[in-house]
Amino acid sequence: MYRGSQHQRGQALIYGIFVLIGGLTALHFLFNTGQLSSEKTKLVNTADAVAYSAGVMQARALNFDAYNNRALVANEVLVAQMVSLSSWGQYVTTHSNKLLLVLPSCLNIDTAVVSAFVDFDLIYGSFCLLAANFAINVLSDAGAAVTNAAAGMIPLIEASKTAIRTAQTLLHAPVYFQAASLRVMQDVADRNYAGDGAVTVASLGPTSSGNPSSSLDLLNGFTRRYADADRTRFAEVARIAASSDSFVRQRNWTSNAVVPQFCLDSLRTNSVRRRGGTELIGLDEWKAEDTESFWAWRKSRGFLGFLSCDQRETPIGVGMQQAYPDGMDQDESGAWLGGSRSTNPAASGSATSTAWNGYTGLPSFYDLSDLTAADPVMKFSVRLTRNAASTRTSDGSSAITATPRLNNFSNNFANGVMTATASGEVFFERPLTDPGNVAGGNFNQYAEAVLGSVSRREIGSLFNPYWQVRLALAAP
Repeated sequence: MYRGSQHQRGQALIYGIFVLIGGLTALHFLFNTGQLSSEKTKLVNTADAVAYSAGVMQARALNFDAYNNRALVANEVLVAQMVSLSSWGQYVTTHSNKLLLVLPSCLNIDTAVVSAFVDFDLIYGSFCLLAANFAINVLSDAGAAVTNAAAGMIPLIEASKTAIRTAQTLLHAPVYFQAASLRVMQDVADRNYAGDGAVTVASLGPTSSGNPSSSLDLLNGFTRRYADADRTRFAEVARIAASSDSFVRQRNWTSNAVVPQFCLDSLRTNSVRRRGGTELIGLDEWKAEDTESFWAWRKSRGFLGFLSCDQRETPIGVGMQQAYPDGMDQDESGAWLGGSRSTNPAASGSATSTAWNGYTGLPSFYDLSDLTAADPVMKFSVRLTRNAASTRTSDGSSAITATPRLNNFSNNFANGVMTATASGEVFFERPLTDPGNVAGGNFNQYAEAVLGSVSRREIGSLFNPYWQVRLALAAP
């Protein structure tokens, strides 16, 4: 019995060797499978990071356009304000000069003129009695100073507009922005794979009908430059922005006499009517006009004139200013100008204007290519590739190498590379604000639409900087 046991010793070792070989083979497969899965997961995560970073860059570019457009609009509003101030300054000057002629009348030197001004209200009566030559000259000089200062702002405004448009042009230059986009994406990928081999980034550009293009130019195509007759959208925004300044929109008041005039048919009240306003005419001209007239009721002339009265206009002060490019004066027949032309026609007809030819008109600008889209979205994709030799598998940089017969993992790489694709979307959405903070003025129409109180939503444009980015499903 003892002797037979000696002959059986070591027979299990043969079985154990086969088990060990099988275990090592399984471990080899497990190692490669784990490394392959880890590499794929890392490449996919890196692709998402690259796509999101690229989207952030595009969103910032669109927001940069929006801020630039707002700055251009602000410059146009400043032009409107300067034109308004210049017209107002001219009005003050002519009004002051008129008072130099009226002052003797206020002192009863010329009774004919006194009769025209005795029906002014108490404000005008007090001013006439207290006015002096020194004060009138000060007003005249102040009006002229305002006019000159306003004119001096135009070159500065034009320089600002030139700088803004140059920045926009550089941003939309394909050579610059394509290179910058690729550099940012490659840098994000390299940082994710620092010390772990190389990875290559390629942009599939904006998608169209689900098919990604090979262009790196994500901006041009989604946006375009509007110039010449296509500037109507900018003109609309500029008009709205300028009219938000009440001084630009209209400079109107009416002062009625305290004591009415007696006419046989009724009592009539004399009045001083001040009218003025500033408008954008066409696409290249800002015009301002200010008038003031004394409207007095007088007995009608003729045999039966004592039976009725008619109203007569006496201009007191006028001012007018225009700004347009040299040789581009527009048709102003339909201009309202605060009602100056219709209310004080004689004063308006006597107004003359000098034009600021240094002004270049409304600038060209960038906006979305499709202005009718209710929900504009820029879709794009990126593709990352990694050579099999760079992966930590048995076919790559791992110390465990494969043989042609055992677990050759090169069959798991298409053309010897591992590929991952990610997609992103740049979209417009105004951030929600706290509904409880309505009193603070932070509530907006988009928040109202989401909350259901108002069924409206703000449509994306390049005049509001609310462009954001999100990852999206890759195009099939």
